[in-house]
Amino acid sequence: LLPKDAKKICKLVRVTEMWTAFERDKTRRDFANSIRIRAKLYGAKYAKGVNMDKYLEDLEDYRRQLENMNDSITDADMASIILTGVEGTHRNVMR
Repeated sequence: LLPKDAKKICKLVRVTEMWTAFERDKTRRDFANSIRIRAKLYGAKYAKGVNMDKYLEDLEDYRRQLENMNDSITDADMASIILTGVEGTHRNVMR
């Protein structure tokens, strides 16, 4: 429990109020983080000169972060994301 979270919930009298306030705040934060990470994942473009392994590791890292938030990306979606990201530099893959 972070100190700022403790300050918010300790002002409440009932345990149920504390839990509800804490859960509501965390859910909002997770949703906002999920949107931000999804934007990074779907917007990632491979550029010439960039290490392909590093690019793929970054995409997998975004996927893991989303999975930890219970917002999974399927293998099929991941394949589409990767192909979309490399289509500008590897056109022969897209044929």
